[in-house]
Amino acid sequence: MGRTNLDLQRHIERVAGKLAAAANRHRHSRRRFGADHHGFRLGPPLPEAEVASFEHRHSVVLPADYRAFITRIGHGGTGSDGNGAGPYYGLLPLDQWDAALEQGSSETVLATPFPADPDHKYQDWWAEAGLDDDQEVFPGAIALADEGCGVLSLLVVTGTARGRVASTYWGETGPIFSPAPGFLSWYEQWLDGVLAGKHR
Repeated sequence: MGRTNLDLQRHIERVAGKLAAAANRHRHSRRRFGADHHGFRLGPPLPEAEVASFEHRHSVVLPADYRAFITRIGHGGTGSDGNGAGPYYGLLPLDQWDAALEQGSSETVLATPFPADPDHKYQDWWAEAGLDDDQEVFPGAIALADEGCGVLSLLVVTGTARGRVASTYWGETGPIFSPAPGFLSWYEQWLDGVLAGKHR
């Protein structure tokens, strides 16, 4: 049985409460990794019409939990780099969705399935995914956060891994998927770590 609107609303409210608690703790504690970039702040939520226009333009529907987050809690950040409160160096604004693309953005790249399945154990991901030098390596996903050293966290929007968060780090076994079932759970795990005193 799928998640109900009430379940999603409760999850959004819980995450918003934890974000407020993390921001308050940040003001009274030692510096935490990435906080210089985002200060535990988000920019204002995106208007529904703007998100719908993005979806229409790219022929996708954003995963419901991410969509709810950016339209109800906040989006991007208020600092000079535009990053908002989030894992690593903070959440990227939606207009940087294509930061992980190697071939450049196009109207069809988000509607193209992401070439990795979190339930498949790859021996040689590049070959098994049928990728070559002329193909986009990370289609079907939007960039979420800069992990550092050229690695990004992605949210898969098209394909068998839709809704999952993955890292652009890859070797023979392919991109690394977060164990979290979706964006909000991934984000909440980060908040739980912050509130538990991790990520210093």
